[in-house]
Amino acid sequence: WISARKSEAVVSTQSTGETMALLAFKPTTQCEKYRGYFSEGRWEELVKEFRRTNYELHHLHNESLLATVLQSGLSVIKTYQCYSSERSGDCPVCNEPLNTLASSLPFSHCTQSRLICRLSGEVMNEHNHPLMLPNGHVYGERALTEMMETEGIITCPRTDEKFWLDQCKKVFVM
Repeated sequence: WISARKSEAVVSTQSTGETMALLAFKPTTQCEKYRGYFSEGRWEELVKEFRRTNYELHHLHNESLLATVLQSGLSVIKTYQCYSSERSGDCPVCNEPLNTLASSLPFSHCTQSRLICRLSGEVMNEHNHPLMLPNGHVYGERALTEMMETEGIITCPRTDEKFWLDQCKKVFVM
């Protein structure tokens, strides 16, 4: 820690000495070392340095607090499916404005998986059994009974094929 402070003091003293030497030079100087201090691009550097020092002094972040909070929330729910061709309309990360914000964030680590019905967005569990249609698509029991037509006929929303409800099989997940 002490050696870091000493090297910081040496850099600060050297920088201060170069800045003081500017009093002896004109903006049209031919001296390469000091001509850069008078350039127009130097103002941009000074603005960035001022902002960085101000943020550091007041313990502020470069990014807004809203962006930080959004990113922490998005990293919890971001999955690989959010960047696949089959995105969910209800997932905030799958929607375009937040998808771009979450692109640099890590994917969430799920220790327990949950099956979500593609139609209703409800969790499929012992209260909403997952049912597989004969064509292989799986939906929640509640969603299938809600979309059931007369006499127990179900139309698959993805393929428009029609099936009887008693043709569906319960899916058991171990």
